[in-house]
Amino acid sequence: MTIKRLLVFTLVLGLSTLTTYTLHAQDDAGDATATSSIQATPKHGLEIGLHGGHFFSSGDVAWNPSWAAGIHFRKALDYVFSIRFDAMYGLAVGEGTARANLYQEEDFMHTTTFASGVVQGVMTLNNLRWNGQSRRKVNLLAFVGGGAVYTTTAIESLESDFAIEDVNISGRSAGNIQPAIEAGAGITFRIGEGMNVGLEHKVSTVFGKRTDFIDGVDFRWRDILNYTAIRLNFNLRSGGKKSEPLYWVNPMDVVLSNISELKARPTFDLTDTDGDGVIDMIDQEKDSPAGAAVDTRGMTLDSDKDGVPDYTDQEPYSPPGLSVDGNGVAQDSNAPDYVTREDVEQMINNAFTTTKGGGASIADWFLPMVHFNIDSYSIRYSDYGNMANIAQVMKANPDVKILVQGFTDKTASESYNQVLSYNRAKSAVDHLVETHGISRDRLILNYGGEESSLVPTNGSSFMNRRVEFRVAQEGDTDMPRPEGPAAGSGSFDGNKDAGY
Repeated sequence: MTIKRLLVFTLVLGLSTLTTYTLHAQDDAGDATATSSIQATPKHGLEIGLHGGHFFSSGDVAWNPSWAAGIHFRKALDYVFSIRFDAMYGLAVGEGTARANLYQEEDFMHTTTFASGVVQGVMTLNNLRWNGQSRRKVNLLAFVGGGAVYTTTAIESLESDFAIEDVNISGRSAGNIQPAIEAGAGITFRIGEGMNVGLEHKVSTVFGKRTDFIDGVDFRWRDILNYTAIRLNFNLRSGGKKSEPLYWVNPMDVVLSNISELKARPTFDLTDTDGDGVIDMIDQEKDSPAGAAVDTRGMTLDSDKDGVPDYTDQEPYSPPGLSVDGNGVAQDSNAPDYVTREDVEQMINNAFTTTKGGGASIADWFLPMVHFNIDSYSIRYSDYGNMANIAQVMKANPDVKILVQGFTDKTASESYNQVLSYNRAKSAVDHLVETHGISRDRLILNYGGEESSLVPTNGSSFMNRRVEFRVAQEGDTDMPRPEGPAAGSGSFDGNKDAGY
């Protein structure tokens, strides 16, 4: 009967564990449907842990060193409170040799088999500090809980051959399965995003007829079970899509990250030191001569690229490839004395004629970039104007090809970010094709994951979640979808390859 009851108890524990994990998964799915892609509380993972250590019964007889081991599942409810399902199995051994605590007037040894399945409410004691540390290195915790236990106490005489498999309890009606409560505290140390190790101690007691029979004798006080354990815990983060459990995360992490990003942005200043019409914030040549023509970056124009700026060039449209003097005048004896309007128009047409990416004159075009919400690859409505401008440039220059390259910030795993950056680039390509009628063969899809950050941060960054556009160069080709998990949410199925 003992083996049969133990098997039944093990089955009940397994079903309880499965039910608990299923409920957590449903909660996560509900959260994903009910909340937007931008939220103060990140989606967080489930913790699974293994534990083992010293187990003994403190009661009427002296205890000997014993052991126990088990497994637990833990889910954060918020940044302070979490719920944990814990299952354990152990043996408690002790010897009754005091004259007041004998079994049938003989010295004896008891071996108590103990198996439990309990639900604990856990409180993190040090996660309400409003500082800039985004991840806690140490967790202090306390917990209380209750559940069901299976226990038997075998007796073996130290003086004779007398032995029984389980103590006889007069009037016992509850059997070997009894309710129990427990409480404890501990400290946990963070090793990395996926693992931590902890030290905990708990005390527990059972109810019913076995309250004072854990050590084999009923003397005066209920028996207390003690368990000191080392716990090795792992965070299940869905391949990097979820954060660590919230009890490791600063409650102000998202807010502090956004504030830091705002502080890192330069102060908007309209100062234009050289008066060239380009403000100093974006002017790459802040000391341009007065009256000199400049481009959108504030750089002095050199239309014929001969090294002599237009404002001093006596021949601003010298034919390409000819040597010039200090005044920009071509020195080739076969060169014409001047450049006609037709020559200038022809040079412009030649510069804009390309089938494989174009020449140097258009490779430096400035094209706007678009940005994305957290874990999303949908084009935001506020960026539709930028997408329309890019489409307009492409329609005005039908021979130009554009390279579309996606990027992410560094808030997930590298493989996840590679797929997410691919999805963002694909979303931009689809938008230009489907909304503006741009031919797909004029768009080259690339991705860079979390590389080439604009803002040097390992956290969330709106500026780093982007797609960039530039004139394609010879040798640029489409990059295939990278290997990795499904990443992000958006207006198309990012899990499937569209065939290009």
